[in-house]
Amino acid sequence: MKKSILLLVTIILITGCSKPEIKTTIENNDALVSINYPVTNINALDDAVSTYVNQTYNNFKKSYKHLTKPELNITYTYKELNDDVINISLNTEINADKNINKIKTFTYDKKTKKFLSMEDIVDDLDALDYDIKKALLEKYQEADMDFLSNVNYDYFTIDDENLTIYLGPAELKSQGNEIIYLDIPLNSLKMLIDIDKSNGSDNYINIKKRDINYDDHIVALTFDDGPSKYTDKILNILKKYDACATFFVIGNKVDFYDETLTKMLKNGNEIGNHSYSHKWLNRLSKEEFEEEITKTQTEVQKATGFTPKLFRPTYGGYTNKLKSYTDLTFVLWDVDSSDWKVKNKDKIINNIIPNVKDGSIILMHDNHEYAVNALEDVIKKLQEKGYKFVTVSELLELKKIRENE
Repeated sequence: MKKSILLLVTIILITGCSKPEIKTTIENNDALVSINYPVTNINALDDAVSTYVNQTYNNFKKSYKHLTKPELNITYTYKELNDDVINISLNTEINADKNINKIKTFTYDKKTKKFLSMEDIVDDLDALDYDIKKALLEKYQEADMDFLSNVNYDYFTIDDENLTIYLGPAELKSQGNEIIYLDIPLNSLKMLIDIDKSNGSDNYINIKKRDINYDDHIVALTFDDGPSKYTDKILNILKKYDACATFFVIGNKVDFYDETLTKMLKNGNEIGNHSYSHKWLNRLSKEEFEEEITKTQTEVQKATGFTPKLFRPTYGGYTNKLKSYTDLTFVLWDVDSSDWKVKNKDKIINNIIPNVKDGSIILMHDNHEYAVNALEDVIKKLQEKGYKFVTVSELLELKKIRENE
């Protein structure tokens, strides 16, 4: 007689609003590459951003091709300052024979169809200069203040409370490589444009129950590097076949796809943490690693109310020391679709089906269409073999129950 195990997941859901899509490129060949940036469907802005990203990528590949596993990481901040003005800031980090850390900012007015400088945003630049100098003296007392006679405020982001100014280490003759940033409160500045404030959303509770038998043949689908514009299609396919998956999300993409994450949970799927910006974790300090974890946890909680319990390390690489820095459960895989590499539906299916066994965790990616093309056949073939789809947490819980029998 089968034992029936009822696994309960309590989920707090929050509705969100639609956002532009995120363009993602992740490579793990001769170099480690993780690039994420927003696509707004505003031609001038998108052309400027993509041109900068492509130039950075091509220069990186050319300059560091002689090195073993150099790393390029481009992440972003995005803010709709009001109905017309968008601010995008790209943070580029290169880890190679020397480390490079730089910021590039684009501020675009849809109404005037022009890129804006600080002169278009803040009325009194002398007052801004004073605030910058004051903040520098308070935060970076060792900095060379000779620089301050010619302040550069070309690189900045704006949120609901602060104008954040970014300065390169060379600009202050700093010995470190970190980007220097200063938060200037908006209420201390005379702004030439209105800054819209974020609106909160009501939440509600939904409880998902799944009935799993002790001796079921189970398998867990997992998707890395999303969410993306393809994730919603994947969710529809999963729902069509009464299947589920665990999505290991990149934190800096969550805000753009909050409705997609809500849909994940509503449909009985699970969300895991895949770092905030997809950096190579083994190069990070304890503090940097914890920031990658915490920022993603915060973004997922803000978007959905759900707190991830699982973590998948980027590029599948980690050490026991890294594991000791967090209480999250590290999750790898035993079946690799290699969808991002083979880019072919039949090859993806052949990489999965013959290698699945009871309790397998399958690795796929939801940041490109290759997984979408293969997913329906993968689900049907595994269901025909008698497999039941569960989330990773459910799989680990059932494995634990079996081991303790």
